[in-house]
Amino acid sequence: MRHAQLVWKRAGVILGMALLFNGTPGVLAASDQEEPEGHRGFMAAKGRVSYRVYCSNCHGEDATGGGNLAQYLTVVPSDLTQLTLQNDGEFPTELLTEVIDGRRSVRGHGGEEMPVWGDVFQDSLSDASPAGDESGEDRARRKITELVLYLETIQAEAEPGVGEE
Repeated sequence: MRHAQLVWKRAGVILGMALLFNGTPGVLAASDQEEPEGHRGFMAAKGRVSYRVYCSNCHGEDATGGGNLAQYLTVVPSDLTQLTLQNDGEFPTELLTEVIDGRRSVRGHGGEEMPVWGDVFQDSLSDASPAGDESGEDRARRKITELVLYLETIQAEAEPGVGEE
C-alpha cells in the first residue's frame, strides 16, 4: 500500500510541474526577469500572515486600529494604513522597523500595550529556515522585513485636492 501512495505522489508532482511550466521554454527566463519584484511580493504575502497572527488583534484586520482587543488598551492602536500620508508621502521603512523590533520607543509600543516583536520573532521556530542555516536574529530581521513590506502595500492614497493650495 505504501508503495502505491509513493507512486501516486510522484505522479502528482510530475503532473503539477508539467502544468506549471506547460512544456514551454522561456518560462524560467521570464520568471528570472521578474524575480526581484516577485520576491518582494512573496515576502509581503508572508508579512500579511505575520500581520494577521501578531498585529490584527489590536490594529484590526484592515489595519485601521480597530482590532478585537483595541477597546481594552489604554493607548489606541495606530491606523497603519496612514503611515505614508503621515510621513509626507514617503513610507517610513526604517522607523517602522525600529518600532517593531524595539530599537525605537513609541507611546504604546514596547510596554504592556504592545510587545517588542523582535524578541518574539527571534525565538520563533515555526518559521525557521528548512535548511536550519538561519540564526534567530536573521529570522527576526526577515520576519520584520516581511511585515514592513506588507504594511507598505496597504497604505492609503492621498485624496485628490487634499493638502494642495
